[in-house]
Amino acid sequence: MTTNLALWSLIFLSFSMAGAFGGGLYEHIVLTPLWSASPPSSFSIIQPGTGVPLQRFWIPVHAAITFFILVTLFLTWNDITVRRLLLIGLASYIVMRIWSGLFFIREMLAFQKIPLDSAPSTELSARVARWTYWTWFREPLDIISFVGSVLALYWFQGG
Repeated sequence: MTTNLALWSLIFLSFSMAGAFGGGLYEHIVLTPLWSASPPSSFSIIQPGTGVPLQRFWIPVHAAITFFILVTLFLTWNDITVRRLLLIGLASYIVMRIWSGLFFIREMLAFQKIPLDSAPSTELSARVARWTYWTWFREPLDIISFVGSVLALYWFQGG
């Protein structure tokens, strides 16, 4: 029974990590170019009520990752290889989440509050450019977390 739970937990963790990686790529490739094109008028794509509801995707994905990483670590703790891979993925995930919480989420929430008819400014353009530049460096952290979970699934022996 525990082996099945561990296996399914690893599978769901891998899918959750894949969702975070894919969601990040979608944001980078599709959404970011739209909302960063001519701030603040282009912010309509990210404003509550008029834009893409980013929180409806990201909150469940990160809740799933948090739940499954903890459950999976508990269920597979005695498997040294799996534990190491999961801890590497967890460390990368924690760095990405802290960085996101301290910078990216705060800035995004601030961007969402700027009225669309506000005058463009060089300061706002610089903030948007900084956000779009540094957000690309989160993807490698997502890749490390995702690869760690997939390798843990691959190496899982089930007892």
